[in-house]
Amino acid sequence: MSPIEMTDAMRRCMHREPALRKPNANYNPNDTGTPAKLEQNTRHGTLAEKPTETHTTGRVHIRFESVRKRLLDPDNISEKWTLDCLRYIGVIRGDEPDKITLETTQRKAAKGEAEHTQIIITYP
Repeated sequence: MSPIEMTDAMRRCMHREPALRKPNANYNPNDTGTPAKLEQNTRHGTLAEKPTETHTTGRVHIRFESVRKRLLDPDNISEKWTLDCLRYIGVIRGDEPDKITLETTQRKAAKGEAEHTQIIITYP
């Protein structure tokens, strides 16, 4: 095998200095990203303009049905957060015992059925 002769183009290529990147004008090593948007006006009242069931005087019945592949201990079915959300958005007047009745049930999911929680609200 005969040695390959180097052409002028090969020589220029070999002696070329690597291209340096231009620094990014917007790069800041201390920047952690965009700041989080904080809530503007936090309040503890109802989010709805008008409660949806102001005409009712009786107790609202709320039924939570938990469908799971493995049944939970009865004390692990927690509906408190959901009840508070229903109250905040105006679906129910409040979660006091004189305003609602609460029923919590659970059952095993059928084969191929996804786990879910069904909430049934019955107004008087």
